[in-house]
Amino acid sequence: MSDAESFPLPRAELIALFLESLIFGAFSVLYAIAIWILLYREKARSKSFLNKMLFSTSTGMYLLSVAHLVLDVQRAVVGFVNEAGTPDGTLNFYSRLSNPTHVAKSVIFITMTLAGDSFVTYRLWIVWNRAWWIVILPVMLLISTAIAGYGACFQFTLISSAAAIFTSNLQPWITSFFVLSLTTNLSTTFLITARIMWSNRRLRKYRAGVAATSQWDVIETLIQSAAIYSAALVSLLGTYASGSNAQYVCLDALQPLIGVVFTLIIIRVGLGYTLNETSGGQVSDRHHGGHGATAQHNISSNNYQLRPVAINVSVSRENDRNSLDMYDRKEPVDIEAGRAS
Repeated sequence: MSDAESFPLPRAELIALFLESLIFGAFSVLYAIAIWILLYREKARSKSFLNKMLFSTSTGMYLLSVAHLVLDVQRAVVGFVNEAGTPDGTLNFYSRLSNPTHVAKSVIFITMTLAGDSFVTYRLWIVWNRAWWIVILPVMLLISTAIAGYGACFQFTLISSAAAIFTSNLQPWITSFFVLSLTTNLSTTFLITARIMWSNRRLRKYRAGVAATSQWDVIETLIQSAAIYSAALVSLLGTYASGSNAQYVCLDALQPLIGVVFTLIIIRVGLGYTLNETSGGQVSDRHHGGHGATAQHNISSNNYQLRPVAINVSVSRENDRNSLDMYDRKEPVDIEAGRAS
């Protein structure tokens, strides 16, 4: 039994819509929490350039996910309601790759993927102290990913009749897109992790415990987020390479999953940073009419565990021996004259 018979395309599209809706619901909740962290919880940093960029990127991802889900719902209505009255109407509808709704949702997916990959590249540039040479390869991979993805969308428009997405003229474009995106995420995550570990080694000579703790918190967050996305992308690549219609399920689920991974990083880093800031230190400055300033510092010893420092103290004593000899005598002493009376 072929894959088309065991797992037909209409069934795959219906399951894909259900799974995408579930993940989109989770993305909506996480997006709301992330916006709350960026705009309200961290009021001191709410107007920073990084927070503005995070807000813009997460909002753009959310709008793209909404548009993708709306198109999938509209396609489901047409495929399972309008076209269901004709023989194989639903199958023929979903097999028309040149349909404007299919091309549009493919463009949205590629744009979403590029947004996520672009921010990972930007994060790499920041961690490496804005060194341009470190992002040369990721930028080249990013450009290649865009060419492969939008090139596949252009190939969709050239297919006039109903055809499977596994045709020979589409496979190089689609496979290249998946592989390039996976390579971009894995390479940037590795370079970011390596930079953090290298920087932590330099800090160990000054700070004993905090550097190692904060290092692994950040690395764990990055690795977990990269693992979620990479596992989903590997599943998508594997199902597509095997010619299974299950790739439609992985494809539609990956759209909101990109936003979930992105907002999870914001939430974990944002909440962790704020909790450390609240429990670790509190600094307040009070100014009184220009007459001076009083600074109160309450810094937890758990956040700044300094190494012991050896201090050598030398003491010098000088004794006036003549004065001591006069006080040692039993006779009365004329202190002004400096002699015994």
